[in-house]
Amino acid sequence: MSLIYDRPGLAAVTLTRIAAEESRGPGPLGGRIREVVLEFVERNGVEGLTQLTIALARQHFAALDPLARTTGGTPVNELLDAVEMAALEDPAEEY
Repeated sequence: MSLIYDRPGLAAVTLTRIAAEESRGPGPLGGRIREVVLEFVERNGVEGLTQLTIALARQHFAALDPLARTTGGTPVNELLDAVEMAALEDPAEEY
């Protein structure tokens, strides 16, 4: 699969879509994402990877903030704490 976008924000959306697709299937997570990220880095370098990482973090927050507001005002920090704890408790975490 070829990465459609070189712009970090759009590439981040592509990676999130792939993660969503892979999470539904029986196969291992991350295979296509690795390919797309490697292609992105090949074409855009380390600075591009830095910008992609920033875009992913910003989009993650942008998705969590409204969720926090609609779930009875659960602070975003509490949602992030739950995600962090799940990652810490998963000994096989290999994303």
